[in-house]
Amino acid sequence: MPNIDYNLKGCVFNIQRFSINDGPGIRTIVFLKGCPLRCKWCFNPESQSPEPAQGYGEMMTVEQVTEEIAKDQGHYRRSGGGITFSGGEALMQADFVEQICYVAQAHGWNTAIETTAYASPEAIKKVIPLIDHVMMDIKALPSDLHAEGTGVPNDKILENALLVNSLAKELIIRVPVIPEFNFSEQQIQYICRFVKYLDKVKEIHLLPYNTFGVSKYEELGREYALKNIQPLHAEDLEPLAETVRNFGFRCKIGG
Repeated sequence: MPNIDYNLKGCVFNIQRFSINDGPGIRTIVFLKGCPLRCKWCFNPESQSPEPAQGYGEMMTVEQVTEEIAKDQGHYRRSGGGITFSGGEALMQADFVEQICYVAQAHGWNTAIETTAYASPEAIKKVIPLIDHVMMDIKALPSDLHAEGTGVPNDKILENALLVNSLAKELIIRVPVIPEFNFSEQQIQYICRFVKYLDKVKEIHLLPYNTFGVSKYEELGREYALKNIQPLHAEDLEPLAETVRNFGFRCKIGG
């Protein structure tokens, strides 16, 4: 086990307890600030800046975060749960995540990460081998469409998906399904055809569009780009789930 730098600091904007939607069992989610994407539907816009801003975010040490996580370790043992790194994009703070993973390994805590994989290969190689469950987003296949919805093209993400697949113990692909963006059978087919190249993937999650983040944009003084689009419900995605299953993957609607 490497020496752990308990004094290393990272920027955390929330630690959420008792989650059952972000990996197996009961989990504690560590939300880290900083994201290179600007998804129009982002429901954590306060996470996008890598620095504390407008009351969101706190610099915390590895020791402080792991002390918080440890409060729930009894739930991890009983439920098969653990900790999940989210954001923002957790791989932007790869050194910080790495150190917390070392603590988790020492205590026998299960680890998971939610990631766009829009990161350097070095960050991916540092973190992904330490993670038990990787949940990676693939939002759209045509690069121009991806850039329109997220602010960045997808070539780096697709290339990194192959790297993540080679390093991950378990890999689940998640697709946020957004009206007027990727809410179509054709888009889901494109994604499934690509995911066929990822041999670790047995399951794809379809995440219905929601408007949970709208009030946050108002608090930040920012305009929400999709304010006229209505949320989707699980039943709206069932035809797309059937498309996923026809490609040979298990499919879950929701996180």
